Amino acid sequence: MSSWQKKRDSSSVLENMMDERNGNANSYYTTMAQKEKHLSVSTNDSYSNYIDINHNQRSSIIDGKKNSSEYQTLMVKVPSDEDDRWHEMMASRKLFLKNKINEYANTFTMHGLSRIIVGKNIESLFWFMMLFGGLVTCFVVIHGLVSKFYRYEIYTEIRSIIAHENYFPAITFCEDQLFVDNYFAYCGVSQREGHKNLSKDHECHRMGLNYRGNISYKANKYWSNGLFNVTRCRTWGGINCINSGYLRTMYHFNHSCFQWNYQGNLSDVYSHAEILMDFHPPPWLGKEEKIIALPQDPQVHEVDTTKKVELEPYKAYEIKLDKTLVKRLSTPFPSNCTYDKGEDIFPGRYTRRNCIESHNFLEIYKACGQITDYVDQFIPQEFREKYGRNDTSVEEARTCIFSQGSQGTKKTNECNFPCTDYDLSVIHSFNERKDPRIKAKYQINIQYQKVDTYQTMEEKELYPWDQMLSEMGGLIGLIIGASVISVVEVFVYFFLVFWKKLCF
Repeated sequence: MSSWQKKRDSSSVLENMMDERNGNANSYYTTMAQKEKHLSVSTNDSYSNYIDINHNQRSSIIDGKKNSSEYQTLMVKVPSDEDDRWHEMMASRKLFLKNKINEYANTFTMHGLSRIIVGKNIESLFWFMMLFGGLVTCFVVIHGLVSKFYRYEIYTEIRSIIAHENYFPAITFCEDQLFVDNYFAYCGVSQREGHKNLSKDHECHRMGLNYRGNISYKANKYWSNGLFNVTRCRTWGGINCINSGYLRTMYHFNHSCFQWNYQGNLSDVYSHAEILMDFHPPPWLGKEEKIIALPQDPQVHEVDTTKKVELEPYKAYEIKLDKTLVKRLSTPFPSNCTYDKGEDIFPGRYTRRNCIESHNFLEIYKACGQITDYVDQFIPQEFREKYGRNDTSVEEARTCIFSQGSQGTKKTNECNFPCTDYDLSVIHSFNERKDPRIKAKYQINIQYQKVDTYQTMEEKELYPWDQMLSEMGGLIGLIIGASVISVVEVFVYFFLVFWKKLCF
């Protein structure tokens, strides 16, 4: 066989092998295509079966033919575009929170805090110890500052105030024995007279003493209440005070007293006033009169006998006054002053002395069911209804009242200082008269020692809260470099960390 024939046979064999390989490949791809088609059809059939099964199961649940525990979802949810957007948004928020937390952690204004959070082990530990030591130091010092604040220490500021109108105080003039008789009278009978000659069935007539006043006056000439006759009342500045605007009789003491400048509205450029007066005793007084002058705050109803000045006739008296306005601090400061009247039953401004006397009178009323005529008008109605008694005779009630009164003042812890007080300093002197033209029995010159000024004494807090806060802030800023904003930063940081853990 020739070589050419051999090559042709070899080529035929090679072609047959290639045809067989291509045939096998086509058969393979044909077979795979058929399988894929079959798988697609099977999948579609399964999905259709899933829809039918799912629909049938839902219908069964609605009809109550199957329990809800038997319901099984056979379809896997395919992600949608909305789901993708939601996941992207959550991832974006998470990244934002992470960046914001890192931003706060690296930029804390409190010294050393950023180093603690982002630093390495040794560095973080070192700055933790430094910050902890600073906080302990701040705590110790702040504890001392707070303790100092809660001691409520005070100081007193004294100032002199220039007064364009330096008003005089009120001065009450009384005949001493008549004043006492009327102040302590019971059922119209004075204490010194008693009720010894009266039967136990004697009817009680309140304020039934013998004298009844007869008010008369002539403007700028004289003023009289029947016992006292004022013939001159004039200031060095030319104000004539003989009129009812500056003088009034005291009815509740049965005219045994009258009050000068009772409204507290009289002033003078020289702070000087002169009073001339006579006293006409009732025939039954039975002794030489004893006139007293009682300077007091015009806003206080009750007379103050603690600054009493006794006046002798036919002598020239000079009463020198010095006025001080006192302002105190209320609880919890040591003065523990009050703006309320408490147990003070008397009209007008509250005073501690009035409160103590009121407490004493109320205790007597509790024990006896009765009280003296003057005080009886001020007994509160609810107190009267609770403790009042009408089953005792006049003599028994009188004996009880004065027996209780003789035991001394009842102690009380309820009468605090008033927060605003009016303190008068009184100095008096007298001389023999040298002017024969003055015929009146009594001559009184009233003079402020400081003509156009008065003093104020005001309690001030030694360590106020704003000073305490300032010292605290300075200390914290000095030691750890923190401020209120720094604390807010820390709270925001931990809030962001908590939010990130909670939501992501």
